Amino acid sequence: MNTRKLTDLLVRDEDEVSVGGVVIAILRNEKTGLYRVYKTRNIVTDAGDIYYAQRGAAESPTNAFTTAELGTAGTPAKAADRSDFTPIASTEKLETATYPKTNDGDADNTGSGVDIVTHQFAYAAGDFNNAAITHGWITNPTPGASEPLLTGFAFTGGAFAKTATDTLKVIVNHEFLGV
Repeated sequence: MNTRKLTDLLVRDEDEVSVGGVVIAILRNEKTGLYRVYKTRNIVTDAGDIYYAQRGAAESPTNAFTTAELGTAGTPAKAADRSDFTPIASTEKLETATYPKTNDGDADNTGSGVDIVTHQFAYAAGDFNNAAITHGWITNPTPGASEPLLTGFAFTGGAFAKTATDTLKVIVNHEFLGV
């Protein structure tokens, strides 16, 4: 006997769409040329789902979602907002020109594709320094304490620091999957 819940029977599996993706952070020392790559998964929030639905319907989105921030703690979740994270001062960064885009041609983006929306944020050496980065998110410009988020993420492998000689590129990919 099939023991699926009634709610499972109301939506056929092949009609569902999920959004998932990978975050890639490239920390590059401009003096030595050495770099480190940090990867993690990210969660598109409930507000992010609405944003993508509005964009897909060619409607004006309720939220702009053009700003990244980095932090030292947080809880990525579907219902998360900015109050669920601890921001690092001076890490608000507007999205790189020409983003978001699909099929990103940036060689650093190993997670791009034709059904993947890429957001990119580039921090210069002097943007901020000496912070223990563990989390990140995309939100609205000049965000308030409980600002909605497009996505939130926690870097795996512990904290990393950006110094005065480092640049940092954060690439956030969202893949749309019909499952």
